[in-house]
Amino acid sequence: MTARRALEPDRQSGRGGRSKAWIAVLVSLLVLVGAAAGGWLFARDAVRGWFTVADYPGPGGAEVVVTIPKGASITRIGEILTEQRVVASASAFVRAAGEEPEAATIQAGDFRLRTEIPARTAVEMLLDPANAERSTFTLREGGWLSDHVAAMAQASGLPASDFEELLDDPDGLGLPEWAGGNPEGVLFPDTYELPDPLDARSMIELATNRFGDVTADLDFEAAAKARGLTPLEALTVASIVEREVARAEDRPRVARVIYNRLAAGMPLQMDSTVHFASGERGSVWTSDEARASDSPYNTYKHKGLPPGPIASPGRAALEAAIEPADGDWLFFVAVNLDTGETRFTSTAAEHQRAVDELHAWCAASDENRAKCA
Repeated sequence: MTARRALEPDRQSGRGGRSKAWIAVLVSLLVLVGAAAGGWLFARDAVRGWFTVADYPGPGGAEVVVTIPKGASITRIGEILTEQRVVASASAFVRAAGEEPEAATIQAGDFRLRTEIPARTAVEMLLDPANAERSTFTLREGGWLSDHVAAMAQASGLPASDFEELLDDPDGLGLPEWAGGNPEGVLFPDTYELPDPLDARSMIELATNRFGDVTADLDFEAAAKARGLTPLEALTVASIVEREVARAEDRPRVARVIYNRLAAGMPLQMDSTVHFASGERGSVWTSDEARASDSPYNTYKHKGLPPGPIASPGRAALEAAIEPADGDWLFFVAVNLDTGETRFTSTAAEHQRAVDELHAWCAASDENRAKCA
C-alpha cells in the first residue's frame, strides 16, 4: 500500500504533462494559422494594389479647356485627359467610360473641364453639352454684306477675299432664284457654329440655307404675291424696315409707311437707303450731297423701291414686310435715340413737330449732341 501510494503522484504528473503539451501544440497551430491568414490578407491587398488604377478623389481644381480631336478613341481621350491632369490615369478613364453606355457618343471639340477630377466625373462632363466650347460666328441683323464678310473672315481666320470671290459669283451658294444673283439681304442674321471642315463656301451656305428655312416657314413668297409684290420687293422692304428702327413694335408701322408712300406716289425718302448708297453710317442725318446722288438707292431722288435689299433683315422685319400694321401714317422719326422712341404721323405739319422734338432732344446735353452728330 505504501509503495502504490508513492507511485500515484507520478501518474498524475504524467497526465498533466501530456495536457500541457497538447495546449502548446494547439497554440502553435493557431499561431501558424494566424500567420497564414495574415499573409493571405497581405498578399490579397498587394494584388489589389497591383490592379487598382490611379484616380483622383475630386472635387477638382482649376478650369482647363481640353481639345478632343476628331476620331479619337476612348483610350486616346484618356491619354489626353491625363496629359492635361484632368484625370489621374488613362486606365481610370477607360474603366469609367466602360461603365457609361453613352460614352461612345463623346464628340470631338473643345471642352471646359477641371483638373484633378474623378474619371467618372470627366466622362459625365464630356457628355454634357453645356461644357462644350463652340466656335461660332455671328451675322448681325441689319448688317450689310460687307459686314458679314468681315465677321466671317474674323471668326474663321480665312481671308476676306475667299468670301468676296464666292459672293461675286454666287451660283451654287443657295440663293433663291428670285434674288437675281444678288446675295445682299439673303445671308440670314444669326449665330452659327463654324463648319468642319472650315471653308468660306460652307460658312456662306449656312446663312443662305437658314434664310431659305425662315422664308419657307413664313411662306414669304406667297405672302409677297398676295400683297402684289415680288419676293425681292418684299425683301427690300424688310431690309429698309430693319435699318430704320430697332423696336419690335415699330417695324410693322415702318412697313405701313413704306406702302402708304408707294401708294401715294411719294418718294420714300429713307435715310437708310442713302447711307447704303454712300457707304456711310454712324449718323442719324444724311448730307445734301448724299441726297443729291444719282444712285438708284437714293430714295430722295428716285421714287419707288430701290433695286434690291440694303441689309440683312431678321425674322421680325421679314414678318413686318408681309404683315404691316394698319394705319394712315406717311412719316416717322425717332425722337429719343437712347430709347428708340419713334413718332408716326400722317401730315407734314405733325412730322415737323416730331422733328423739332428730336432736335430738342439732341440739344438737351453734350452726350445727346454727340449721338446726333
